[in-house]
Amino acid sequence: MAKMQISRAQTANVNRTSKSAPVLPPGLATASADYSVEQITTEHELVSIRDAWNRLSENAESPNVFMTYDWFRAWSRRHAEEEPGADRHLNVLVVKKRGAVLGISPLVSRKVSRWGFTLRKIQFTGPAADYNELLLGADPAGLSRAIIRYLAESRDRWDLADLRDLRATKESLSLVEEALSQTNLHFRIQPEKGAYHFLAIDAPWEETLKRLSPSVRHRLRNQQNRLDRMRAEGLRVRIIENPHQEEGLIKKLAALEAQKRVRGATPLPIIARNPEVFQSLFEGLGPKGYFYLALMELRERPIAWRLGFRCGSKLWGYVTAFDRAFARLSPGTMLIPAVIDYGYQHGYDEYDLLRGEEAYKMRWATGFRQTYQIQIWNERWASRARAGVYLDLKEAVYRVLRRGQ
Repeated sequence: MAKMQISRAQTANVNRTSKSAPVLPPGLATASADYSVEQITTEHELVSIRDAWNRLSENAESPNVFMTYDWFRAWSRRHAEEEPGADRHLNVLVVKKRGAVLGISPLVSRKVSRWGFTLRKIQFTGPAADYNELLLGADPAGLSRAIIRYLAESRDRWDLADLRDLRATKESLSLVEEALSQTNLHFRIQPEKGAYHFLAIDAPWEETLKRLSPSVRHRLRNQQNRLDRMRAEGLRVRIIENPHQEEGLIKKLAALEAQKRVRGATPLPIIARNPEVFQSLFEGLGPKGYFYLALMELRERPIAWRLGFRCGSKLWGYVTAFDRAFARLSPGTMLIPAVIDYGYQHGYDEYDLLRGEEAYKMRWATGFRQTYQIQIWNERWASRARAGVYLDLKEAVYRVLRRGQ
């Protein structure tokens, strides 16, 4: 078996001895053992598997809001609107056994043009998801083999599968690697840059605070004292368990987020830019209990919020914003104690801070996890050339640009 992390030099020799799989005509399914794989490319087809998708995501051993039907549909629509000329379309792979849907890979296809090359790329729906997964289903080994076999048989219709931010274990990656090794596909598996920090929830905040460094404890207690003094002026903090039921909430969140700054620059605020997406997510996922909101208010005025997800026994912290006029209070950060207390009282065992290398995450975290990237291309010369331009030349250009900054 190939090594878990495959270098660029090694990829040229991976799987040379495997026989080529037959190429599928467009629209046909492939069989792998007892499984068949069907490709979904239209909205009508997507709606037809909604119930099966919901069943798989609701019964997942490790729930992931980013793998739900509602999340995929809302964001795939949004990105299609943003890239009308990118020839972007659904490429959801549905694994069946005797007609029953047992696995789903939530993918899309798009064309990327760079430096005179057009690359046909398979990927997850977009950057809004912090954790992606190759598939939903209860048989990782069999489902992985079926998906990889389908990719090999349909290799004339794509150049590169670039699967980013994979939440995966070494065991699940080994299954994918083993399946890839049985084909003529070239691939590399590597860790993503950065880490996802989390904080164990095994005590109330006051007990958790005692485990932090003296300097951090001192800073947090000073901030908390400032907030406490403002309670007489009407300051309050609350956890909203069903934010989808609060009328006009998306508009309030977007207004506060529009003030957000990162290192002096104005980022593209995710809710303010995509209010209709989050309204759709509130309507679809809210009643299923996925969302919660930590909100700090001064009288009726929102001054900070943290929007997150409840995924099984974990709380996830997705995005935060605060009123710049109250920056001295660090109100966004000071909502975390309320989240920890809420989690402890309701039986959650972890607060995942998700993507980002903010200093407070590294100071507070009790652990971190790694995500992975899988890149797959095939033996066709056009695929190898285009993938090489996209993967290697792009990185070289970025290095030159970074040196010039």
